[in-house]
Amino acid sequence: MGIVGRLVRILIVVLVIVAGALTGIVGVVTFRALPQTEGAIDVDGLNSSVTVLRDEAGIVRILGEDPHDLFLAQGYVHAQERLWQMEVWRHISAGRLSELFGESTLDQDRFIRTLGWRQAAQRDLDALSKPARAAVDDYTDGVNAYIDSHGQGNQGLAFVVTALRSGAGGVGGYLVEPWTALDSVAWQKVQGWQLGGNFETEVFRMLADARLGDPALTDALFPAYWADMPVITPTAAATTGNPPANTVTGAARGDAHLITAAQAAAWRDVASIDDGFLRLAGLDGGEGIGSDHQVGSNNWVVAPSKSSSGGALLANDPHLGISMPSVWFMNGLHCRKVTKACPYDVVGVSFPGIPGIVLGHNARIAWGATNVDPDVQDLFVEKVDPDNSDNYLFRGESVPFTVREETIKVAGGEDVVIEVRETRHGPILNDVDPRLEEAPPLALSWTATAAVDGTLESIFAINTVGTFEEFRAAFATYGTPAQNFVYADVHGHIGYVLPGYVPIRADPADLGARIRSGSDGKHEWQDRIPFEDLPWQLDPPGGMIVSANNAAVGDGYRHFVASEWDPGYRAKRIIELLDLAAESGGGVSAAELAEIQMDVRVLRADLVKPHFEGIEPATPDGRLVHERIGAWDGLANIDSNGAAAYFATEYHLLRGLFDDQLGPLAREYVGGTASWQSMIGLLDDPTSDWWDDVATAGRKETAPDVITAALDAAGADLRTSLGDPKDWTWGRLHQATFREQTLGTSGIAPLEWYFNKGAIPVAGAAGVVVANYYRPSRAYPDPNDPDYEPVGFAGVFEVTNLPSYRFTIDMGDQDGARIVQTTGQSGNPFDGHYGDLIDEWASGETVPLPFSRSAVEAATEKRLELVP
Repeated sequence: MGIVGRLVRILIVVLVIVAGALTGIVGVVTFRALPQTEGAIDVDGLNSSVTVLRDEAGIVRILGEDPHDLFLAQGYVHAQERLWQMEVWRHISAGRLSELFGESTLDQDRFIRTLGWRQAAQRDLDALSKPARAAVDDYTDGVNAYIDSHGQGNQGLAFVVTALRSGAGGVGGYLVEPWTALDSVAWQKVQGWQLGGNFETEVFRMLADARLGDPALTDALFPAYWADMPVITPTAAATTGNPPANTVTGAARGDAHLITAAQAAAWRDVASIDDGFLRLAGLDGGEGIGSDHQVGSNNWVVAPSKSSSGGALLANDPHLGISMPSVWFMNGLHCRKVTKACPYDVVGVSFPGIPGIVLGHNARIAWGATNVDPDVQDLFVEKVDPDNSDNYLFRGESVPFTVREETIKVAGGEDVVIEVRETRHGPILNDVDPRLEEAPPLALSWTATAAVDGTLESIFAINTVGTFEEFRAAFATYGTPAQNFVYADVHGHIGYVLPGYVPIRADPADLGARIRSGSDGKHEWQDRIPFEDLPWQLDPPGGMIVSANNAAVGDGYRHFVASEWDPGYRAKRIIELLDLAAESGGGVSAAELAEIQMDVRVLRADLVKPHFEGIEPATPDGRLVHERIGAWDGLANIDSNGAAAYFATEYHLLRGLFDDQLGPLAREYVGGTASWQSMIGLLDDPTSDWWDDVATAGRKETAPDVITAALDAAGADLRTSLGDPKDWTWGRLHQATFREQTLGTSGIAPLEWYFNKGAIPVAGAAGVVVANYYRPSRAYPDPNDPDYEPVGFAGVFEVTNLPSYRFTIDMGDQDGARIVQTTGQSGNPFDGHYGDLIDEWASGETVPLPFSRSAVEAATEKRLELVP
């Protein structure tokens, strides 16, 4: 063998040794982070031994003698399974992401610090009752007990990579700070931001007014809620002189619309900053600031009169962002002997980092939630005092800005100090972006920071109540995010409560559509809707209550709640299916609840397809698309070529309608629910100016022209992306990849392989009961980010939002309850429960959620004792 051959052999051996060493290091780092699930662990602070049971799916049951031990153990177990997720979440809520990820998250930190989440959360923490504060403190002690025993030198790969990248540690990871009660309470601000308000839409309307030149054209982009769509509480309190709740009107805009093109671009960026940190949190608000982008949820309850068993039924599937791991952790808190002193016997889902059970059931009641999407955010344009720039004007008086200083630490860089100005309406958002220094100052009012929020207090109360009266009363302190809570109990009652802080505005015409004057004093928040006036129902005559982000109240309700509801297709379809099941003779069964949760009928297509009749595409592939849409059964199944043809055409039809007039704003609007409703309305008006392409001089396009072009473009894209027409199926386009949202999106292939799962084809689509949503905005250039590369057609329909967990229960058979969340219980790669529920979630399968002690014991596979 020559010298070259020997050198090659030596090089190969060296590479093998290096690869083996790296593999060994990764293996050690991986396995040292796996939780101990059997045997016994000494845990400081416990009063007595606590038993932690895990079943085949890794669902955790915690059995203890008193609340102190239950919550301490819950904190310990959450940290065992999800410490990295908790670490990222607390850095989000504190505006400290740059300490982990460097300058790339500096804008997000600046935005969060400006909003003042941490300060508001401190007020919430200080206002907790003694029992609630004790629960948070006990939980905190449990998290720290784990951190103390698994601190520096014992962390998983995410901690190690972040430490090496930031220069804050080595292969042992970095030193994790002690958990604090504030870390737990502040999460509510992140969740509340994602699920409440219309700050982004107000910015969009400002930008659209400037581009279109007529507020009426902007308003046409947001059709009112249709009168024939379901309303959750259609007959509430008697109306007053306020405008109907479904009507959108403008408000005084001050001079906020007087902005330059550069300032418009900056405002768009500020309104989009939350895309980044919401994705990191696994919540994902759906990119695009122009209308709701189908981050939906479903829940419903069925009375015994309509159930097959004679028990009250409940189903819930909240829709959030796709992530790895899930935002939910399935667990139960069980006092060994339920007493007044130890009242917890509850199971469901919790947020890692927060004590208690958020959604689920106890021995007497079950509950679920969907988002109301209330209008609880307003932008006010302020006037700086021309004689004193440290002051602003309000009702003719000069008032000093409140000023605070925030220091943001940046990994690998210098600290960044920002100055936050606030008015009586809230923080000035201009200071987030230097391009807005000369723009009219906009202040944000948000209910979650305007007053003490007792949402966590309500959650603790719900965990232990036993009647509807107690359930409703538990929400007296609830602030954000306002939710549609449904209720079922063992006595056969069903109910509904809409709690939360929803402001009453001084100006009856100010329904949150546009930025209003902050200086004239005519648009102030006078009060909040009184708790006793908030909508609720108990045992309605129809025997069912359904909510799916549709209109919570009708025009008869005397307070304004919101105007940008989900269009109602999901709610309508759920009601249709429940009625069919109830009328079948046997009544609705718990199994049918799960079947309804997986329904994939696209109701809006029934309104669109008739307008394609008589259209003659110019290309063979366009004609094939047209033919397949015509023969399609309206179901968004994985193997459906009709679904692929329809959604490809709908995508191009929306772009053909709105791209030219909206220009860069089209990426913020196309694909949202408002764009569908506008499209359907315009199909009935085929000569509307919206059909005309303003870029083509000398001709005026009509609906048939744009529909024809959309069919041909869909055929061309399907041919290019999927090849042979036999492969043009929905599942080839519509796939879900479960990405860990920090290192799993790094672009480094080995890390992404290590952290991520998928891609897998999934059924459903935006606007159907299985709302597995996608994001068309990714196909557009980003006008403010020249480095962004738009995805091709094949990437448009990749899933970004989905049903985050599914739960069904017959309150007459609590041991028969079923549950699943999107991924698996563990946040530690290569743990057996890291992603082990993905297949069940995708196929509509669920796992048992037994409740009785005997059934829980029978399902137990691993037993761990936490001992003092």
